[in-house]
Amino acid sequence: MDRKEFLKSACGLGVCGCALNLLGAVPPLHAAEPSAEEQRMAFVRYQLSKLLGFMAADLPAEACAGILEKTGRECAKLGQLGATFKGDPEGYFAAAKKNWGTDFAWDKEKRVVTVAVAEGDCGCPLVSKRRTPAVWCNCSVGYQKESFEAIFGRPVQARLKESKLAGSKRCVFEIAVA
Repeated sequence: MDRKEFLKSACGLGVCGCALNLLGAVPPLHAAEPSAEEQRMAFVRYQLSKLLGFMAADLPAEACAGILEKTGRECAKLGQLGATFKGDPEGYFAAAKKNWGTDFAWDKEKRVVTVAVAEGDCGCPLVSKRRTPAVWCNCSVGYQKESFEAIFGRPVQARLKESKLAGSKRCVFEIAVA
């Protein structure tokens, strides 16, 4: 019998007052305090969401998209996955499927890859699902461009077709290889 059941039983028997006097006041149950790192990340997510909202309100959409695409390209360069799979798109597809549940459809004749990210929360650690505006998804467009240009060794065009931050269950990108 756990503590909660014991107290319920004791109260049911009319000994609740005696038991509580013996045990002392029961402190209220609280969730564990977030760590300093969790608090910092929450602050970063909040500030990034605000910054994105200000950018989207004050800049032309194309300017916002361009800045965020550059940010996504830098993220992809840090991870170097595209470089790891240079000339091996099937290897990249298999690794992304295994590690993140990402699905790929590759129409080799049309030279188009469709990337469908697994359902669930956004994979970006900077995203606050309650606050981050969908304009942030342009960062992922840049990530896809950089990754696939490294894999194929040529320019690509990337287009966001569906976005979790815009209400879809998954993010879907279309990559056209030049």
